[in-house]
Amino acid sequence: MEEDNGNRSEETPVVGRVTEQQTAPLLERKYRYLILEPAVLLIFFAWNVSSAVFANQIVYQTCTAAFGKNESLCDQLGTENETEEIQQLEKAVQPYSANILMAKSLVESIVPAFCSMFIGPWSDRFGRKPVIVSCFTGAFLTYAIVAFISFLSMYYTINPWYYVLASITTAVSGGTCALITGVFCYIADVTHEKNRATKMAVVEAALFTGLLVGTLSSSFILRWTNGTTVFSIAAGAVFLGLMYIIFYIEESIKPNELSETNSKFRELFRFDLVSELMQTCFKRRPNYDRLIIWLVILALGANIFAMDGSQTVFLLFLRERFEWTVKDYSYYDAVSIVCMIFGNTIGLYVIRKLFNPSVTVLAALGFCCYAINSTIHGLASQPWHLYMGVAICFMKGIAGPMSRAVISNTAPPNDIGKIFSLTTSIESITPLFSAPLYTFVYKSTLSWYPGAFNLITATMYFTCSCLMIFVRIFQSMYQTTTYTSIN
Repeated sequence: MEEDNGNRSEETPVVGRVTEQQTAPLLERKYRYLILEPAVLLIFFAWNVSSAVFANQIVYQTCTAAFGKNESLCDQLGTENETEEIQQLEKAVQPYSANILMAKSLVESIVPAFCSMFIGPWSDRFGRKPVIVSCFTGAFLTYAIVAFISFLSMYYTINPWYYVLASITTAVSGGTCALITGVFCYIADVTHEKNRATKMAVVEAALFTGLLVGTLSSSFILRWTNGTTVFSIAAGAVFLGLMYIIFYIEESIKPNELSETNSKFRELFRFDLVSELMQTCFKRRPNYDRLIIWLVILALGANIFAMDGSQTVFLLFLRERFEWTVKDYSYYDAVSIVCMIFGNTIGLYVIRKLFNPSVTVLAALGFCCYAINSTIHGLASQPWHLYMGVAICFMKGIAGPMSRAVISNTAPPNDIGKIFSLTTSIESITPLFSAPLYTFVYKSTLSWYPGAFNLITATMYFTCSCLMIFVRIFQSMYQTTTYTSIN
């Protein structure tokens, strides 16, 4: 991939770049402490507090509606000390339930991946706030509809396939793809380059905190109440996040930068926006910038490929290798999230104070921690080895936000939305390939080495780390003209 190192006519002048670096965004003073962190925490809390309960609800209604079993029998599914009859029933119900969950996953991933191609360029014109508000509104409607269907199922027999319809609101509003694009574009808009990486890491820590609180509280809320209450709490959490965004968050695109057209919705699904996105991502840039951006995109795509593929079979591996239950895994997952929160906040702060590394080096460090952690998983012979890996590799959570910071520090501000859109679209598509691959490898090696898939994951993460090292080499060749201000 050759770069145009001599012709700068199509790029922002270097002097203009330096001026942009020296002028801090106007909103940075307002968002000195909190930007989107509370809203991100709330929506991911809603996601995790409801995910396991949702799966149980699907299994229960499959048992009652699709298989016509009585409620007292179906209530025993997924409980401890199952009888032989209940175990056989669960084996019959599981495949049907898995099809419903797969359909829901496809609706919430494929459609947003397609929509994300339009949303990024649109947000560069019309602003980030409408995209984020749309994502929260869609998520709120989904949880509210799920709560309503769950409530009706307490009095009527309802086919569980209706839950897939509830996911449509999340899908058409952009889903996780548009949410991640909007959030990180907004962070890039309202932060100065020297603070951007830290702010992105804090947002990621807020995400992990939401997941952690959701994981720890889900079973207790369900035990004290019921599934309808859990889904209502999830809807309420997303609604609070939506109110926070509407009343506290200001648009990051200045009014005079917004397009003058009056038909914003009609402008959304224009295929020339996709063409514009592709041209932006593939156009020639000076000083290896195009190559740097694509190396980071490849690293982020490979990261999700390894992460989602591993998660597909990781719990099965733990059950086979260490005879863990879901409760054991929940404890491990909670410890892992706590360590990543620590790494994304205190660990990152200490390392930057002591060594002042570039965001690229930090991204490479994060991917390296992932690789070491996966290697420990593959070689572990005792459960405490897994916890040791989590403790040693507590900095792995910084890989994603630091990589996105590299992109935002390399590309001009008006290109960030388009590049992030393509990145999240690629990230959303990769699980469609990784899940079948990891499932095949796990089934093929189950009899002689069930942890073999972890070595594939380690190799992928090591490759990501190498890609970021190459990025740092290219950056060091033109340090005076790069967007990042921390070298």
